[in-house]
Amino acid sequence: MTRITSLLTVVMLACLNNGCMVGMTARKYRPAQSPQGVTMRVDTAQGTFSGELIEVRDAGIVVLADQKLRLLPYSIVLSSKLDQTDSRYEISNRTVPKPDVQAHLRLLSRFPQGLTPALMQQLLSLNGQTELSSPNP
Repeated sequence: MTRITSLLTVVMLACLNNGCMVGMTARKYRPAQSPQGVTMRVDTAQGTFSGELIEVRDAGIVVLADQKLRLLPYSIVLSSKLDQTDSRYEISNRTVPKPDVQAHLRLLSRFPQGLTPALMQQLLSLNGQTELSSPNP
């Protein structure tokens, strides 16, 4: 009887171990597989921008869209969608996201620690720019 009980216990533990995976895993989450930040689609009155989230600032976000680094102030963002990310972290209605949302977005960006002026100049140079582009397409 104890042998059967032991066997059943092992089988139940194996089933629990395999059946307890809930939500996204690092294996399925694309930003966890590369040094790039999350892909973001941002709708503004000036147009739609889709690209990598580079940096999150207090006044807006920097995205690499259409081979250009662009600063998109929160005041122009009508809506946004983050690839493989919960909708509670989206930016919308021309409002500054709450601090906890900004903190989460920073962690998803390519540069969660922010960009130093020297590093920003290097990125701009690599993209053939001298300054961040305006939101105009």
